[in-house]
Amino acid sequence: MRVSVVVPTLNEEANVAGCIDSLKRQSLKPLEIIIADGGSTDATRSIAKKRGAVVVVEKTRTIAAGRQRGSRAAKGEIIAYTDADAVLPENWLEELAKPFCDARVSCVFGSLRLSDATLLERLLSRVLAIAFAASAFVGSPSGAGSCMAVRASAFRKSGGFDTRLVTAEDVDLQKKLKKFGRVVYAPAAVASVSPRRVRKWGYPKFILFHLRNWFKASFLGTPECNYEPVR
Repeated sequence: MRVSVVVPTLNEEANVAGCIDSLKRQSLKPLEIIIADGGSTDATRSIAKKRGAVVVVEKTRTIAAGRQRGSRAAKGEIIAYTDADAVLPENWLEELAKPFCDARVSCVFGSLRLSDATLLERLLSRVLAIAFAASAFVGSPSGAGSCMAVRASAFRKSGGFDTRLVTAEDVDLQKKLKKFGRVVYAPAAVASVSPRRVRKWGYPKFILFHLRNWFKASFLGTPECNYEPVR
């Protein structure tokens, strides 16, 4: 199975090397690692190139636009997505790709855990995993784009990411992909992501923002249009 991995970036020189290195250690080797950069002013792109990643530039500085630009460059039958601050366990891509052995599957999403997590943050990750599983079970998939993969043919039929969106572009895409196949949850595919936003915002703000945004995106079709960058 040929899998391209797309990583959107913007001024991620502190994290991008760790992300790429973890992708190169995968048990299922990616066909290519595509860094979709939003016009970084630091060393992000040069670090990525030195590590053998394909670098494309998208001037629209939203994660939706970056993922869409990277997807257009992808050559794999499957396109996987993660974030620049993620470090992926060696089985991540293999577990994320497994469900695509079923030709009826159009999209797969896994779970998240916070790196260097406190006890409370580990509990939060477990609650999040239950929420991911429940969303798939009830037919309203709400997986995170930092741990997601799509069948390229279905992605192109759907039109891909809505580049007008600032948040919830992942949930929006999963809703569209339901028309072209099953969207499934793969609990063994777990991405380890930075807790930087949780810690900067604080737990109440982080949880309330994402609960509200999930509801608005899933049921009203009006996700939040502001999402402050955190580096």
